[in-house]
Amino acid sequence: MKNTKIAIIAGTPVDTKLGVNFLISKGVQAFGYPISSTPEEQSALQILSAETLTEQVRSRIKEIKNDGFETVVIYCNSMSAAVNMDKLSSQEDINIITPYNAYRQIAKKYNLIGLMTANNQSAAGIEKVIQTENPNCNVLGMSILPLVIEIEKDTSSDKIIEKFSLKKLLEFYINNKVEAILLGCTHFPCLKKELEKLTCIPIIDPAELMFKTIIEF
Repeated sequence: MKNTKIAIIAGTPVDTKLGVNFLISKGVQAFGYPISSTPEEQSALQILSAETLTEQVRSRIKEIKNDGFETVVIYCNSMSAAVNMDKLSSQEDINIITPYNAYRQIAKKYNLIGLMTANNQSAAGIEKVIQTENPNCNVLGMSILPLVIEIEKDTSSDKIIEKFSLKKLLEFYINNKVEAILLGCTHFPCLKKELEKLTCIPIIDPAELMFKTIIEF
């Protein structure tokens, strides 16, 4: 894998860097191509201007191909919900890997999943993928864009958990007997260690499963 070059497309410079750093930690040469400057800008594109966002992603892909890459990782859950990545992959003749590849695998293992996402469009997209793969798997979702904004400000995990009452959210999931909590935003693994201190429910970061998909290409 050390000679593999992967292009990372994500919503902002911060989550792009998170994706790049994750793959570099795995021995992969990774290079980032952010789409927007802020989470608010990216979320607005996803919800209100999906066609514009699609063309921005397409433009980035053309740039990536010119730079000599053959594989793109979309390190952004909500963008994956807003843009038809399978269609872009076919049209632009390039491999595109998204978190949805991981969700299909996760769906097979559970019947009730708690979900944390950046926006409701992302939650709907993830739920669709999960239930298409496993109609018996129900999803209890919570969308918290302000959480993403705080992470981009580099606010400490403990302060974020307190500010957004995430302990109560975990208690809600415990009371409803969810089998796992899925971090449906590539920013949220920053909170994983602190969240794990507050619950015995498994907390899933899809990045590791995405990496397995990358290896298969």
